[in-house]
Amino acid sequence: MRIVHISLDEKFIDCAIEQFSDLHGVESEFCVCAPGDKAKLVKSPNIRIFHTSEQIVNYANGNHFDYAVLHSLCLSPRILSKLQMPILWSSWGYDIYSDKKNAKRRPVVLDLFKPLTRKALGPQQRTFKEKIKYALLKVGYKSSWQKHHDAFLKKISYLSVVLPEEFEMVKKNFNQLKFYPFRYVDKDNGALNHNILSPTKSILLGNSLDPANNHIDILQSLENLKVNCKVYIPISYPDVPGPYKKRLKEFAKRLQHVTPIFLEEFIPREKYFAIINECSIAFFGHIRQQAVGNILHMLCEGRKIFLYKDSIAYKHFCNAGAKIFSIENDLEPTIFDSVLDEDIQNKNRSVVYNEEYYETYIKQLQTFFDNLANSANEGG
Repeated sequence: MRIVHISLDEKFIDCAIEQFSDLHGVESEFCVCAPGDKAKLVKSPNIRIFHTSEQIVNYANGNHFDYAVLHSLCLSPRILSKLQMPILWSSWGYDIYSDKKNAKRRPVVLDLFKPLTRKALGPQQRTFKEKIKYALLKVGYKSSWQKHHDAFLKKISYLSVVLPEEFEMVKKNFNQLKFYPFRYVDKDNGALNHNILSPTKSILLGNSLDPANNHIDILQSLENLKVNCKVYIPISYPDVPGPYKKRLKEFAKRLQHVTPIFLEEFIPREKYFAIINECSIAFFGHIRQQAVGNILHMLCEGRKIFLYKDSIAYKHFCNAGAKIFSIENDLEPTIFDSVLDEDIQNKNRSVVYNEEYYETYIKQLQTFFDNLANSANEGG
């Protein structure tokens, strides 16, 4: 079986390359769309660089591949629809969710922003044209982008997601999809190290500059506790358009009890984990699935995790048996006074090992591709 993988220059692709090299009977070729002649984030030499989505699609169609794997819906659906082989879509999350006020509708529409963060974002439709598109969408009219997007998704055969709850949410509107058990699991997962834990007044807030972190609402909730604390906020990526970053920093300057520390530069993984391991508490304000790797790391390290009750991750990890705290109900000044009991820490770690155990996972992925090959041989 020959598979062409299509992606952007992203740090998770090395993990996927390693996984697929462990599969038997599967020959993979990774095609990366990047502006330069070399990738910046993908470290593996075993990739082909292309500069446009058209070049990748033409290469895929001309080289007798049996399947195409999309690492996120990373390129234009209008171009990707020209692929001439069955498609396996590895969703990252951003490509299946959209905010209720966005004129572009992805399969799952949610209210992604809490009140203060939404206010800092400003109007979602900034131009007259965007306002018209949003008004037409509300009465059932689909834009050209929406038509191409929805038509392309109906062509996709298989979907993998980060959390199983997401598959059923997407399948409601695209019921042709079958589950594909792929995840970006590291063979040597650096998150599975247990550090000595003591209560601190240091907090990790979010995983990026993405406004879906709802930084401002969480900072206000922490300020309301009137307890002096230090909050690390990673904002080295992505490049968010509009006034959000400026308004976030302006809001942070007004805080009296909370001391924000913005991590604005990309730092090596080991240094990043050293910083966040100082934190005995982590807040993730995403409503959609996001920052799951960070959540797993902090669970394994025995930290207290605070999420919004209406988030996908809160429901998932509570159902999995982890001890998760809600921002709405559990936020009190005493949260800094103690760490989790040892039995709760061990329970949370058991959830992580169940989610991340590589050998079990790779066997499931091998079985999937064996069955896929058998089905193709039988004409199914």
